[in-house]
Formats: sequence, C-alpha cells, structure tokens
Amino acid sequence: MAETKLRIKDKVAEEKRHWVRLTKVCNNNCLFCLDKENQNGEIVPFNQIIDELKNGRKEGATRVILSGGEPTLHSQLIEIIKKAKKLGYSHIQMISNGRMLAYNKFAEKLKNAGLNEVTLSLHSHLKNQFEEITQVKGSYEQAMKGLLNALKYNLIVSVDIVINKINFKTLKETLNFFIKLGVTEFDLLHLAPFGSAWSNRNKIFYSPRQAKKYLDKAFELSKNKNLFIWTNRLPAVYLEGYEELIQHPIKLKDEVKGMEKELKNYIKNNKLMSCYGGRCRYCFMNGFCADLTKLKKEKILKSKSAPFCLLGSSRQNKKPKIFKFKRNMDLNEFLDFYIKNRYFAKSFRCKKCRYFSKCDGAHIEEIRIKGFRILKPILK
Repeated sequence: MAETKLRIKDKVAEEKRHWVRLTKVCNNNCLFCLDKENQNGEIVPFNQIIDELKNGRKEGATRVILSGGEPTLHSQLIEIIKKAKKLGYSHIQMISNGRMLAYNKFAEKLKNAGLNEVTLSLHSHLKNQFEEITQVKGSYEQAMKGLLNALKYNLIVSVDIVINKINFKTLKETLNFFIKLGVTEFDLLHLAPFGSAWSNRNKIFYSPRQAKKYLDKAFELSKNKNLFIWTNRLPAVYLEGYEELIQHPIKLKDEVKGMEKELKNYIKNNKLMSCYGGRCRYCFMNGFCADLTKLKKEKILKSKSAPFCLLGSSRQNKKPKIFKFKRNMDLNEFLDFYIKNRYFAKSFRCKKCRYFSKCDGAHIEEIRIKGFRILKPILK
C-alpha cells in the first residue's frame, strides 16, 4: 500500500501547478511566518492577478494555487476564482488560515465559484497552543468554524501543520482530532529560518532528533490506507522507517524559485545570499546552496559516489558526471544536476560506520523507494 501511495503522491507532486499571490497582508500573526518581511498590507490589483493566471495557463499549468498573505482578504476573490475556472484551470486550490470561511455564505460562494480545494493552516487542536502560535485571540474558534464549513460544502480539505516547540508533543493528538472531523490529507512542515520564524527561533525551534519519539507517533498514522500525509522541508534523516513520507525531490524547484533572484545575483555578481551564514544549518536548502558555493569556488562539481556499504560490481568504475560553472549558467539546469547526482542522505546509524566521514550516503530516490535499511554501516 505504501508503494501505491508513493506513486499517487509523486503524480500529484509532478503536476504542473502555478502559484498566484493575492495579498501581502494577513489577519494572523504566526510566530513562524516566513512571509512576514513581505507583508506590507498590499492587496494585489485584480488585473495583475488575471495576468498571472494567464501566464500560468501559457506555461501549461492545470492547477492554480491562490495564496497570500491571506487570500480571503482580497475583496475580488470570488471573481478571481471564476476567472481561473474560465481560463481552463481544472483544479483551483487556496491556501488559507480558514478564519473567513467561518462565515457560512462566504464559504458557499467560494464553492459555487469553482474552488476545488482549500489547504487550511491549523497548527494545533488545542485553543491555547493555537492562539499562542497565531497571536490572535478568537482565531481558534473562527478557524474551526471555517474548517467545518469547508467540509460542509464538500471542498477537498487538507491541513497544514508547522511542527515547532509549542506543538510537537501533541502532534499525533492534533492529527487524530482533525481525522475525526473528516480530514484525510495533511502536510507536516518543518521550520525554516526566515521571517518571523528566525526572529522567534528561541520560542519555536526544537530538536527533531530529540522529538523523534513524538514525531514517530504521528508518522505512524501514515500507515492508514485512507490517509495521505506529506512532509515539507523535513530532513530525510528523521524519517527512517517512514521513507514514503520523504518529500519528493522535485519540490526543491519551488524552494529555488523562491530564492531565484538572490541565487542568480550570486552566480553573476558573487554577492552571497542575504540568509547565508548562521541560519544555513537549519535550512532545507543547505545542501543545494553549499554545492552552489562550492561550484562557484572550484568551477567544477562531480556527481557523488555510491555508499561504501553498497559498492558492488554494478556500482563500480562509473565515470562521475561533471557540472562546470558559468556566469550565465542556467539555475534550473544546475538544480537538475544536483537532484540527480548530489542529493544524498545518510541514516543516524551511519555514524557507526568507519567510512562515515568519507561517505555521502545513498541517493534520495533510492532511499524513498527502498528505505534507509539498504545502508548497512561497516563497523570500525
């Protein structure tokens, strides 16, 4: 069943989708908001949004994801959804905190306009935890009413949960709470060191390794054949035993796209990314950025080798693939090289291996399909 689920999830991950931001404002003030620095109160003009919708269709996107800030704060949201449907998007999805959906008529209008799916950011089932995170009194009650309304109008409902110091111990209970209400799809997000998350790091950052026993209890629910649980930015090493939850490598393209301007500026003008430094070790992009800086310094980058414990006749004597640095190089071309040849992971068990410092582990796709169990430490 896990393999069948993996194929289904990969198909969804590979679907051509287009993100469109509707606002730069939010009615919550979450402790870990990555977008806080960009929220200037702007409501993106309707015509600009329509142009973006058209661009997505020209690029072949069939799914559009409406986001913010908080997209429900856009006064022309209903018209935007109708236009997206008219332009030919077969699936219209919205990322929301759910509070505006507490208004019954508004939720009904969203459905009638053509909205197919709503992803609700609901980071706990407990009111005190929920409002400690959102920093808005009354947000819990509104969000829960919004969830019930979304289910009432037969929208596809998924729930985003950012795992953090406040909620990780009750993660399994939170999932079970929403499952009982009828939610069958969840995205468990890892903290990223940007925006409010970085300024509030002492309040919300935690050690996934120390929290593993709590995380594993939640991950265990993924074995339910009727549930789809995804992870977002969570390092693969924490998912041993639940490898089908490892994020599809293609999702790195979304991360790179979000940093595209700074990455290109680094390639052409040697100006390091503004986030580079102390926060890198907390970042899902750490491996990619480290390889990019290595490439720029050494002008050449080779593919990684198979792990020592898996070396056999079929893996030996393979000529490494090479990527050469150019100031005008295509960022996506390098990303493809990284994903295919440099995106490796090790198990915590590998620390016992005599070759630990010389080995990069196995390719992420091999681990997703076969599991970390293929790695067998060669003891010292």
